[in-house]
Amino acid sequence: MSSWRALLGKVSRINRLGIFDNREAEPINYSSLLSPGTVTIVDLSDTDSPFVNNLVITDILRGVQKAQDDAYNAAVEAGIQPTPVVVIIEEAHEFLSVQRIDKMPNLYQQVARIAKRGRKRWLGLAFVTQLPQHLPDEVLGLLNNYIIHKIGDSNVITRLRRSIGGIDEALWSRIPRLAPGQAVVSLASLSRPLLTAIDPAPCKLRMTE
Repeated sequence: MSSWRALLGKVSRINRLGIFDNREAEPINYSSLLSPGTVTIVDLSDTDSPFVNNLVITDILRGVQKAQDDAYNAAVEAGIQPTPVVVIIEEAHEFLSVQRIDKMPNLYQQVARIAKRGRKRWLGLAFVTQLPQHLPDEVLGLLNNYIIHKIGDSNVITRLRRSIGGIDEALWSRIPRLAPGQAVVSLASLSRPLLTAIDPAPCKLRMTE
């Protein structure tokens, strides 16, 4: 009985947020988001509620995973190569921080499900953050590829060293002194981590109406 009360309390809380304001809105067509050569941007910058953002991100991740599972199975049955999909989450510390992971277990479970099962379905998940120290150990443990730009805080570097294996002392010592565009890259497909120089993007972001 207590579990039902807790569930009803969560549903009531979501209803009070007032985010379900259009009963005639069409559901997201996740299959169309996974078309080859397509980039889809979901902008949540106009919401001030981390709780709402987490609900939206969880639902999108669930929908993308289901659509990719179906697309993968259809491709295998047809004898063609599946379309690879990568979900990139900017400002990852905003929704998967140490302080919030216990309050949003469903979100972490969905992220973990994609991290563990997505590779078999050609579905990748990338986190981008300028504050890696705010990501919990549970999340860092799901990652197997890293691109590390300049980090000046020695405490952050020490914590990352405990979570990321295979990077030798010489590379760790260079991270505080990396120049713009330089990064230490550690990939599962590489025999050893490398110090790289990443060229600037040839395109420019212009603010337009």
